[in-house]
Amino acid sequence: MIKGLFLASIAVVMMTACSVDEGYDTPVAPNEITFSVTPVNASRQISAAADNDVKNFIISARNNGTPFIDEELVAFSGGRWINTGKPHLWPSEGDVDFFAYRYDKTANRECTPLLDVEMTRAKLCMFNVANEASRQTTLQYATSLHRTANDGNVPMQFRQALSEIVFTAQNSSRKLHVEISEIIVNHVYMQGDFIFPSGRQQAKWDVSSGAPQSSKASFPTKTVNSHMESLGDETVMHLIPQAQDNATAETGYSDGVSITFRCAVWKLSDGSDTPKDSDTMLIGERNADGSVTFGELRIPVSINWQPGCRYTYSLNFGAGGSSGIPVTGGIMLPIAFSAYSEAI
Repeated sequence: MIKGLFLASIAVVMMTACSVDEGYDTPVAPNEITFSVTPVNASRQISAAADNDVKNFIISARNNGTPFIDEELVAFSGGRWINTGKPHLWPSEGDVDFFAYRYDKTANRECTPLLDVEMTRAKLCMFNVANEASRQTTLQYATSLHRTANDGNVPMQFRQALSEIVFTAQNSSRKLHVEISEIIVNHVYMQGDFIFPSGRQQAKWDVSSGAPQSSKASFPTKTVNSHMESLGDETVMHLIPQAQDNATAETGYSDGVSITFRCAVWKLSDGSDTPKDSDTMLIGERNADGSVTFGELRIPVSINWQPGCRYTYSLNFGAGGSSGIPVTGGIMLPIAFSAYSEAI
């Protein structure tokens, strides 16, 4: 049971990018719909796909509230961003609202979302996030509203729709040796509907149709060093933004979110950097054959993840003052836990 851990408050700051108009090749037909693309984390439009992390995307559109384009692939071809099927011409009346998304389908092949564009809103339905962090992918979206032929290329500025979860760790005590081999984020929703921003309504997720699951990152055992550092790219997760309370011990940690670190912690007896057979294991067990079974360190957390934000969760073994968790032999192992957020 883990008690007395401190969770730092999270201040979410959303950042926006601006774009600068540049020249583009003239469309073959004056009234053909073409696009300009601003990639994620960029501030200038680009006219060459080679300079852009966006190679293609799926787009739908509505004209005067009725469907106009239905989930067509747009790619860079002949010096222009155009749909790869039949060219679309600007309608003679009214303006057009465009909605686009993209993700790495090769990484998450089980995900088959549906872009549903209605009269007053647009949403990407049934987007699934893989449970294994190694198979998770970013999801990017863009909107361009109230466009007409007089506007020229339709500007598509892509933004991140998911939250990025990052883990760091530090061992502040010379009397400890710490190894970590797996991280699990428990009781989070892995499927939902992404609702595109419109007017004053910001982008948001609806996860009401799913059930909580877990997201797991397994990796070769890492030794936690004396300075705070990332636990590696293998531990980065891309999860659906959501708000939930922390789990409680009374329910077996089934009523909210917690983070489980599969780890082994030794109390070093002679100041050595590596554990010996005679050293006490505070978390985990030493087997008769000399191998080690890692234990679990579970930390309850409350979350309020937002689209396009990175959340860094940090463990500091040996820090935390008088607080700690009970481990082998009734010893209180001091651990400081903190969280930090930033826009990406």
